[in-house]
Amino acid sequence: MRSPLFSIWRAIAMPPDELAVERRRSYEIMAEIYLLAFCVQAAAAPLIYAVGHAFLGHLDLLCLCAYAGALWLHRRLLVAWALALKLSAFLLFVSYGVVVVGDGQTTSLIYYLLFAEVELMLADLHRRTKIAATAGLIVFSLIVTHLPMPASSAVSVADSLLSDLGLALVFVMLCIVILRTLTITDRLEHRYRRDAMHDSLTLVLNRRAVFERASLLWKAGRSFSVVLVDADRFKEINDNYGHTAGDAVLHHLAGLLRDSLRGDDCIGRVGGEEFLILLPGAGSGEALTATARIRDRLARQPCLFDGVALPVTLSMGVARSREGRSLRDVVELADRRLYAAKSEGRDRVVVEGHDRSAASRNAQRLAEGAESALSASAGEKETA
Repeated sequence: MRSPLFSIWRAIAMPPDELAVERRRSYEIMAEIYLLAFCVQAAAAPLIYAVGHAFLGHLDLLCLCAYAGALWLHRRLLVAWALALKLSAFLLFVSYGVVVVGDGQTTSLIYYLLFAEVELMLADLHRRTKIAATAGLIVFSLIVTHLPMPASSAVSVADSLLSDLGLALVFVMLCIVILRTLTITDRLEHRYRRDAMHDSLTLVLNRRAVFERASLLWKAGRSFSVVLVDADRFKEINDNYGHTAGDAVLHHLAGLLRDSLRGDDCIGRVGGEEFLILLPGAGSGEALTATARIRDRLARQPCLFDGVALPVTLSMGVARSREGRSLRDVVELADRRLYAAKSEGRDRVVVEGHDRSAASRNAQRLAEGAESALSASAGEKETA
């Protein structure tokens, strides 16, 4: 169970819905950097005042205000202004802190500038802007490190510990930023893969993904059955009840089909109201059992829309992998049998015959999808 603080953190760092997909990762990472910097310097403020550096403490409070302002600008997608405000306050603070607490030893400033450079590289800025800002950091570091400093004197134990703590926090923050960057990247990549492979309405595999699964089975030489499922008179449902009802039917059917299958079976939406089911290792008997289970479940769980049971039945065509010389042949045969099921009165399953029936336009479209999946996987292997 997530803590309330983590939920608040995520809510603040969450990108706005209107932000383009390719910019969401950088947005979230930078928002978390602003939050992390705010928390670290808020925790350091009492310690700075406790060791007697009042002006440095005031600068720390100024940084907190600047970080809050940077986060406000960032949430309004003013990315460059947000980073400029944050880095300006940060560099002012660390420059004064290194000179005062470090007693003029500016070597440690390089570590703080390294963290600033990491922020700069992660920000959603143009490449030229990043290069120019990096050059500015280099010039800034050279100026500060070559400024004439007062003769060094003995550094107090408190100042030494404060300086060491500052350097340790730089490395801790770098570690946290890198880990969070990897976590956010993995989460977003998983989401992109899921969205690329699934139909947004029914949440089952989309046409490309299910054909890629079929091509993997075919290339591995595994036996399987293909079941093409079509909702009967779906156009009448759209015409009589509206497209919202049609969407409800598709969502209901997808869930019903998914719940009726085994763990290693998969289902994809390959057309408007058409689904393709892959049954690995299934012969005629297992395929008939699966279709009977689907039809029985639909009879017991009809689709309800505004309290009305919609009259939905299913026609299905089944083909086994051994019945074709190619994946295209198997898909075309399943489509012929689906077409036969509709021609024979709908609400039925056809698993035999129709080997020489004329292919429909829909069969051509499905077959092209199968061939596309086969060629795509072949291309990926050549690239690898």
